[in-house]
Amino acid sequence: MSFKNKTVIITGASSGIGEETAKAFLSSGAKVILVARNKGKMEASFGSYDQNQYVIYPFDLSQIDEIDSFVSRIIENQGPIDILFNNAGIGSESLFEETDLSVFHELIQLDYFSVIYFTQSILRHMLENGGGHIATNTSVAGLITSKGRTAYSSAKFALHGFFDSLRIEVEDRNIFITLIAPGKVQTNFGVNKLDSEGTPFGSKSKKPVGLSSKKAAQIILKAIKKKKRQAIISKWSDVAWFGIIVNKFCPSLYVFLAKRINV
Repeated sequence: MSFKNKTVIITGASSGIGEETAKAFLSSGAKVILVARNKGKMEASFGSYDQNQYVIYPFDLSQIDEIDSFVSRIIENQGPIDILFNNAGIGSESLFEETDLSVFHELIQLDYFSVIYFTQSILRHMLENGGGHIATNTSVAGLITSKGRTAYSSAKFALHGFFDSLRIEVEDRNIFITLIAPGKVQTNFGVNKLDSEGTPFGSKSKKPVGLSSKKAAQIILKAIKKKKRQAIISKWSDVAWFGIIVNKFCPSLYVFLAKRINV
């Protein structure tokens, strides 16, 4: 698959993996529709690119009842969509017994329901146009669990279940589904993730380590180009790979280790 002249929508395009993936698509000749809340940040990040090659649509994806009309407006203005990358989301970290349940509502609204709403709006359009590709950032936390991730893993596991089921429904209709599962990537994810009261960690977060966002974006484009069903985005030395392998072949050992390791 060549991305030249393809039209791509990327949510959460103002920073991190979304920003770098958008830039990688632009460098590959695609037209990119950038969706995020922060218009100013997107304007600053993409100012050096050809303004005829991208368009900015500021939008708060937590307003799920407005997503369908928002997507319809994009399609009316920009024409057929070839690729959707659902990337917007937020993390959380806290022990369940200490967590205000409003954190679950906020996180699942954005990380799960907004993705479902956006996907359905785009899917109907893609089916009418004979096909398309939907990629979604689901996180390694949707494959294996760890302490403090009850809210976050709830949403991410749900996305894996949803898209694995959707793939069965639409694969024979020229709709391809790729699940992107990042491990440790250098972004502001830790700064923005929510604590037990729903407050961003900010300076309390650990310094980001792992794969660079730029390298992650390169792997994501390769996965989409090859129509992979799933891609783990992390260094081979990342504990995420170790956890996935151990959990697959010896789940009891994984649980034993997960109780003792803070990731």
